[in-house]
Amino acid sequence: MMHFHIVVPAPVPTGPIKGAYALANALVRVRPVTVVVLKKGPGADTFLHPTVEFISLAKAGWNGKISAYRRLLRRAGGREAAASISLCLSADFVNLFCADIATTCSSVRANLFLNYRHDYGRKGLLAAAAHLMALRRMHYVTVMSEPMRQQVEAYIGYAPPVIANFVDETVLDQYGCSAPPQGPLRFIFVGSLTTRKQPRLLIRAIAEMRLRGIDARLEVVGEGPLRTKLIDDIEETQLRDHVVIHGFRREPYSVVAAADVFVLPSLSEGMSRACLEALHLGVPCVLRAVDGNAEVINTSNGRLFEQDDDLADAMLQAAQLSRSVGVRSSLLPEKFRQLHASEAYRELLENEARGGRPEA
Repeated sequence: MMHFHIVVPAPVPTGPIKGAYALANALVRVRPVTVVVLKKGPGADTFLHPTVEFISLAKAGWNGKISAYRRLLRRAGGREAAASISLCLSADFVNLFCADIATTCSSVRANLFLNYRHDYGRKGLLAAAAHLMALRRMHYVTVMSEPMRQQVEAYIGYAPPVIANFVDETVLDQYGCSAPPQGPLRFIFVGSLTTRKQPRLLIRAIAEMRLRGIDARLEVVGEGPLRTKLIDDIEETQLRDHVVIHGFRREPYSVVAAADVFVLPSLSEGMSRACLEALHLGVPCVLRAVDGNAEVINTSNGRLFEQDDDLADAMLQAAQLSRSVGVRSSLLPEKFRQLHASEAYRELLENEARGGRPEA
């Protein structure tokens, strides 16, 4: 029986880390699972099943982290018995040194060129290219969408499998799927307040709706460098009674479930975990038509928009969709369901351990 190891940079409340925990929680139903963190963090703010082993290598230097992780994989039984899945740059770096003793896999979670460019400037483009080239040493690389597959294939030499992003549905189910709200239209944004996420566009969209005579409200959940500018925008458009900035919330699900529509106008997204959470709670979503967003959003669960000026109309169309249902249920397409995706990882890596994929 294969023992799955999932290595991540640190226990922090970000999408990739929550994705790692959701994968661990699903896999542990059928296989032993160990989650390994490389650095300290404030906590992932999500549930991790008590049967998942948790190991921190935060106290060791990088050579020590690699050595300790290799020992862990060796004790699990070597390549035919140990799988190692890494998420994000530092975890991939450690995993690169383990292909001789485990079946290795990197889960690419974003458009690396756009994300690194937004985060690190022009030097981020070189970092993204170097990161992708290094992934050739993995037995497998997985991506979350077709556009990501095309980008990654150019660097690793073969078409990587697409395994859609997913959320921990058992955690969300306790918040239930209720009837849509009444009264003013309620929109919600959940994410970091950064230029890439474009939260300021939502202030403009709500202001436009108010000018049309539409009673619309916005709730913003998240922190980031644009917080001050958001507050200035709210004051300038006289929306202080119609926009609430919650800041970071450990548990945003009850707020999301009470909204008409989840909106994320990001310039780039691997596959938004917050969007998938909203969809599972029965809340339609509005996303920009970039990356793989068209794979998750269709006419029955939300709207896509292309130009900034189209955002307000897309939000209103999604709100109409939201209020047209009687009782909410999950709006996630099948390939984004938790068990479907976790089984895809299990089958992929166990097949690789048996020699199922020829060398690229």
